[in-house]
Amino acid sequence: MQQKTIWISLYDGDTEKNILRSGIFPLLKASGARIVLLVRSAKRVPYYEQEFKAENVEVELLPNATGWFEILYNHISWNTIPTYSVYLRRHDMYLVHKNILRYAGESVLGFLGRFKLWRNILRGFYYVLPDNYADELFRKYKPDVIFTPNMFSPDDCRLLKAAKKRRIPSITTVKSWDVLTTKAFTRVRADMVLVFNEYNAREAVVYGDYKPSQVVITGFPQFDIYAQQGVLESREAFCKKTGLDPQAAIILFAVPGDWKMQYTDEVLKHIDSAIERGEIYGPVQILARVHPKYPSKVEQRKDYKHVVIERPGTYFSAGQERSLDTSATGALAWTFTDKDIIHLANSLYHSAVTVNIESTMTLDAAAFNKPIVLVGYDGDQQLPYLKSIVRNYDRNHYRYVIETGGARLAKNPKELIQDIQAYLKNPALDREKRELLREKLLYKVDGKSSQRAVDAVLNLLNKNK
Repeated sequence: MQQKTIWISLYDGDTEKNILRSGIFPLLKASGARIVLLVRSAKRVPYYEQEFKAENVEVELLPNATGWFEILYNHISWNTIPTYSVYLRRHDMYLVHKNILRYAGESVLGFLGRFKLWRNILRGFYYVLPDNYADELFRKYKPDVIFTPNMFSPDDCRLLKAAKKRRIPSITTVKSWDVLTTKAFTRVRADMVLVFNEYNAREAVVYGDYKPSQVVITGFPQFDIYAQQGVLESREAFCKKTGLDPQAAIILFAVPGDWKMQYTDEVLKHIDSAIERGEIYGPVQILARVHPKYPSKVEQRKDYKHVVIERPGTYFSAGQERSLDTSATGALAWTFTDKDIIHLANSLYHSAVTVNIESTMTLDAAAFNKPIVLVGYDGDQQLPYLKSIVRNYDRNHYRYVIETGGARLAKNPKELIQDIQAYLKNPALDREKRELLREKLLYKVDGKSSQRAVDAVLNLLNKNK
């Protein structure tokens, strides 16, 4: 029997973490299929060759996919998603460009996006435009299935379009639990889409116009490691590596990057000062974990007394690269190794309380049933709603979290300190609500999400005979 070929596109560190560093890649590799990893950046190729190339695994550089047309169409596309999340993102962009005519045009797109006819017009126009993207790679490898784990990047959209025109089966996945309501308009529908939970499944049907039969719920493959044996290390070993005191409770603070909130350093100082004044039950310390993709002023501040700051991840260069995922002007060229992922698991496991600012870290913490406090104020500033971080908790995907009650939303420094203190005194507080959060948003933390995803890919592959 001829060996089947699966293409996997790798847009950034997130897709590598979710696919290659979860169980998905090892399981696909063990299936006997030939796997071709498609990398978008030349500076990443040597790393992927060293880490993943094998007898049945090839690494190839994708042609540049991000021209002016793709940037324009991406802008039109995400503005078309008819959600409150996109309304907020559109308003954020207006605060940057201050162009009322542009904002009005984007708002019209949001209105038109309510109608399936308009969404199909956008897809149809994108599909019929001539495009010879990656022709040479198609001729060389003749893939049997294309797996695009980003869904909405220029590379993935053009690969999906090329596959559809060649009648090659395709499968995609939501890169994060927010993309279907914030940024991932389905310019090209794959034959199958993998989603994390039932909320995402409904969004794929309502906003992505997928048929329910095309949607597969898997859970979070990147969380499978949390259910594995042998991953967690002793508290003494963990604290020795991080410079923490093993006798003191750990507050894990997820720093989002200045593009999301410029005042995170002030919020961190509020907690640090409360510890110094003895207002938080002690002994206690803070592990401030900076988002690997974005810079933060937290790293430059020198007056913290009870904070250990770490920037996790592996970096390909000191510069930045284009990312269409957020309104951030630039992103760091990063990825996670297995060591980085294991360190994250131990950071969560050894923490007493977790604090974040509208982050996916809420779900990571829920996987360990750790208390979660959300920051819902703007440092030392008093900002109006549409400029305040609190608006982000009204975004579609975060409403699901708030509705469960599994995370406390602190609206000012006093509430933040009180919530942290309450959880330190009684870690079981809100446990049932966190269990509800876990049930509703994580689907299953049973270590088998990767297997469910791989089963879907292989089922599609075997249909293509």
